Amino acid sequence: MVHLLALLPLFSAVRLGSPLTAKAPIVVNGGPGSFDFMGIDATNRLILASHPKRSGFAVVDLTTGTAKEIDAVAVNGIAADSVGKRVYAAGPDKTLVAFDSSTWQKVGSLALDGPGDCVQFDSKHSLIYVDNDDGTKLWVVDPKTLTIVNTIAIKEAPEYMEVDNMRDLVFQAIKSTNSVQVVDLRSHSVIDEWSLGELKSPHGLAVDRRDGKLFIAGKNGKLVILDVKTGKILETLTVTENSDQIAYDSELKRLYVPGNGVMDVIQVSDDKAKILGMVPVPKGCHSVVVDPVTHDVWVAYTDATQSYMMRFVTEG
Repeated sequence: MVHLLALLPLFSAVRLGSPLTAKAPIVVNGGPGSFDFMGIDATNRLILASHPKRSGFAVVDLTTGTAKEIDAVAVNGIAADSVGKRVYAAGPDKTLVAFDSSTWQKVGSLALDGPGDCVQFDSKHSLIYVDNDDGTKLWVVDPKTLTIVNTIAIKEAPEYMEVDNMRDLVFQAIKSTNSVQVVDLRSHSVIDEWSLGELKSPHGLAVDRRDGKLFIAGKNGKLVILDVKTGKILETLTVTENSDQIAYDSELKRLYVPGNGVMDVIQVSDDKAKILGMVPVPKGCHSVVVDPVTHDVWVAYTDATQSYMMRFVTEG
């Protein structure tokens, strides 16, 4: 049972006037365990959250409002193929696993020669990308055969990456060089690398594909906005520290940056981005996804006894 009294300070802190309103968390049965990267299947109405300490991942079915834990391996990154109804996850167990998202039966796995971190599905070219946690590889995987079809050499210690199908690019955050590497999806090679100014230890990354902006959050509390064509730094903002994953709502032009007990809500414009509010989030929240259908914002967290998924409703 959720201890609602303990959550009342959180709810009261996001009452009228805040850009987000918290809803009661959904329990993920099975006990506590920290989360890593999250994902969403907007078509099939699923929220996904890597659960490495529980050797699996959590799923919220948005149609029924219920959550379940899927046993897999320890996973840090997760991505969905909405059309194929598949979910792919990888992590420290050096394995990429594939699940049928209709039945949640495991349908295959692939041994990797190192731990995986971020996982992305490229719907345009029907390929899976898995970066090598603290390594120097970006694996390209055929989802039909679950075989590695290419290995791209990248700089050491990659973090979050995102596919931009409009430009046939992957943007890959690199901790060791405080930079973003640009990978061409056609040649499967690194074609550029952009420095990030004051930002240190880049983790969270999101793309505004329509307006051509790239957002990167550093562990040191700096957010950099880049031009995706040139890599030029357009703005640098001070945000919460220790964010691991950020999310962008392209319709509302809002960016969400969770970390250190708050989530910065940033309104992006052609002129200057501005922070609309700092919304309290439960301790341990550092990953986030946005539902493009409802504009709801989702986080995952744990306490001493249980694991939870929480929804925030957008205001204004």
